[in-house]
Amino acid sequence: MNQLLSLPAKIELRHVTHLYVTTSRAFMAVRDINLRVEEGEFICLVGPSGCGKTTLLSLIAGLEKPTAGKILIEGRPVEGTSRQVGYMLQQDFLFNWRTIEENIFLGLDIQGIRNRETEAYALHLLEEMELADVRKAYPSQLSGGMRQRVALVRTLACQPDILLLDEPFSALDYQTKLKLEDLIFSALRRHKKTAVLVTHDLSESIAMGDRVYILARNPGRISSEVVVPAAIREALPFDARNHPGFHELFHQVWKEMEVVSDAAK
Repeated sequence: MNQLLSLPAKIELRHVTHLYVTTSRAFMAVRDINLRVEEGEFICLVGPSGCGKTTLLSLIAGLEKPTAGKILIEGRPVEGTSRQVGYMLQQDFLFNWRTIEENIFLGLDIQGIRNRETEAYALHLLEEMELADVRKAYPSQLSGGMRQRVALVRTLACQPDILLLDEPFSALDYQTKLKLEDLIFSALRRHKKTAVLVTHDLSESIAMGDRVYILARNPGRISSEVVVPAAIREALPFDARNHPGFHELFHQVWKEMEVVSDAAK
């Protein structure tokens, strides 16, 4: 264990604090966040609105620089955006005037890495996501769940090591959401990606994550950590929800959430 901790984590946050400053006031979004994510781990961040979950994703992605503390990827400080990190949002941001095929090549064009090999990889991912038959269609012809799968393919096509997911399922109907959870979970495991998911859905965090971090607010900080047992975290999210220990774990996380919610009142 000591040997593992001596190795650089895939993602590490050391005493990270971040303030947003306007002309009238300064607001502390997160304070003194310490977090390690090992290679291949899937962790989830949950907590009340305003606890800094999305701020943490922006900081890890290099979209913002922390006011204090350090963010490291494989032991190297984050100095800005990187091909190593992919970011998937609640909105798919597909261009309606481009075909699905042209949409999944967009990141390759922006990063200047489009060639036959990377195009072939992107199309392979599209097939994995069961979307090969719509490659010539346009986004307006697809359902919300299909569009989110396209957005995932576009992100994975650039072959990031780390995937940041900011409530990517929240706008979907429940059945579509459950199916997409399984697809994305399987894809990330198959391609050995490290992932951080922000969600308001406690059952989703337990079904998908290896560890769940509960954040408190005013300012945002880690209140507690819940380690998901192997039998649950190794199952597909849909099956994990039917595991005998799932409901007990859900109530544990629920109680932790009640504590941080009451403290914020």
